[in-house]
Amino acid sequence: MPPGPPQWTRRSALALLGAGAIPSRASTASAGALRVKVVSTDTGAVIPCSVALHGANGELVIENRSYTAGFRSSGEFQKELPAGPARLVISRGFDFVAETRDVNIRSGETAELEVRLRRRTPLRRLGWLCGDHHVHMTHGESRIRVDFDYLALAARAEGLDCLSVAQSWNLPDPTADAAEGECRRVSTADCMLAWNLEAPKNYYRGDASRCIGHCWFAGARPSPTIAAELLGLSAQDYESNKTPTPNFESHALIHREGGVIAYTHPCRWWTGEWGGQGGYPVEQRKFISNLAAELPFDTVAGPTYDAIDILMQTHEKQVNAQGLAVWFLLLNRGYRVRASTSSDATFDNEGRGTPGKVRLYTRVDGAPSMPAVAEAIRAGRSFVTSGPLVLFDVDGRGPGESIVSGRPARHVARIRAWASGIPGEHLSAIELIRNGEVVKTLRVAAGETSFEAEHSWIEEGNAWMVVRCFGRDRDNQVAITNPVFFDRPGFTPPQPARAAVRIEVSDAAAGRRLGGTCEVVEMVGREARPLFRREFRDGVLELEAPATARLRVESPGFRPLTRSVFLDSAPILDATLAMRAERLLDWSTYEGMRRLLREVRLTFPMAKV
Repeated sequence: MPPGPPQWTRRSALALLGAGAIPSRASTASAGALRVKVVSTDTGAVIPCSVALHGANGELVIENRSYTAGFRSSGEFQKELPAGPARLVISRGFDFVAETRDVNIRSGETAELEVRLRRRTPLRRLGWLCGDHHVHMTHGESRIRVDFDYLALAARAEGLDCLSVAQSWNLPDPTADAAEGECRRVSTADCMLAWNLEAPKNYYRGDASRCIGHCWFAGARPSPTIAAELLGLSAQDYESNKTPTPNFESHALIHREGGVIAYTHPCRWWTGEWGGQGGYPVEQRKFISNLAAELPFDTVAGPTYDAIDILMQTHEKQVNAQGLAVWFLLLNRGYRVRASTSSDATFDNEGRGTPGKVRLYTRVDGAPSMPAVAEAIRAGRSFVTSGPLVLFDVDGRGPGESIVSGRPARHVARIRAWASGIPGEHLSAIELIRNGEVVKTLRVAAGETSFEAEHSWIEEGNAWMVVRCFGRDRDNQVAITNPVFFDRPGFTPPQPARAAVRIEVSDAAAGRRLGGTCEVVEMVGREARPLFRREFRDGVLELEAPATARLRVESPGFRPLTRSVFLDSAPILDATLAMRAERLLDWSTYEGMRRLLREVRLTFPMAKV
């Protein structure tokens, strides 16, 4: 009999060669080989996968420092290994059951294996696509360089059906058109790649303490100029001289081009050393913000966005818990904001090129496409997960849908859940959450990997319900659906807040009041879309305008001057820039924004032509 497997240990590779390649360390003096083919039990076709392969010396085979948990394979590979016992784990994301094999490698011989992977759920057959829409090809550190072929292989190896690839792109001409072209080239029938950006990504005057929020989007058309325009409307870390632009003006551009927008990691912040660039001094314990500080304004003003990430990578426990609490807060106030998730994977950093550590499942109508995925996100036909998979409906209505009733009625919720295919995973519990409170906990028998249940109750209306499903480890294995809504007749979400604005126009040099016209516009990116005009005398005008408006004042003999309700109203801007996570969780913050919008004062000191 062959000897038992060695004590398996993980080894971080030491050398970086070219695009992150790792040299083989097998001893050629006593080496053999392992040849493996991985096939789908559904189709019999060879399928890409992720491979964790330990040789007899206990070393983990790594090919690219971007992924240090093993290597990616197209589904067929051969590796030279030291003679002796080797262990192989083949996985493909959450919906395929991982397989483990022990094999004895004999010196000078090639061992051959065929490994068959099976799906655990019917989700793909039912039209559910899993994706990750916040992934950086190059985040900025640029320690490792990968190409689009490697991104596509990583996505397919993780069992993703779609991957949105954000900046920066390793291209000589890094436009959205060029990135989309590369994405189409490497897309396959089972996995589509598409361009996107982490944008708007906005630090007010480049100050890390005054981030107004990061967003991702999906499904926007790749016009020749859109990437440059969105990056121009954003302000990165240290860009202190850049003219500030609100996130909602970028949102309007993304919506015009068919995209759907999510605020990412809305409650993330930390303290650390920062400064020394952009005119900022070095600070040792700087408050560094990734907070979605503009979210309260954007919520009452629209909402101008579609979704928020309630689940980042699972080590960000506080970020995830607070993001979920913000989402529950918005739902309880009638805002139909959708839940989303994204990994923030960065392929240019060691060990962080793993898309889909958390992923968004969307149910699309018709043929798979990024516009269809964007529409499913917008409609809330989705759930987020770090492992478990779940289907949920009430009386046949799924996530994102509403049941309208004018009287109390009995409803039946149906739940089907499956554990992740990760080795050793099983289900532990399922919760039904109504209006943010757990109303029913369903325990799952020990070791079970699938579960079905029904729950009935009397509902009076004006409520919402989601399902939360836990794997073996509640901290790291969780899935949360978007809500099914229960609406009384005539329900409407809160109306967008409008600004009550008083403008005062004067000669900047002489101080006298001026007459003229005021044009109210909304910005779609850099394009001003006129809404209406008003004439004024004696330097004063009071009007109502959308919260997202800019006002352009003209007076004969003077240069036109434009002011923003958001940027140029000090109380609104100051409240936004001083945002902290606990304020995002407090409804008085949102009510305060509405109050401030009823008291906007804008001054226009006009300079002569």
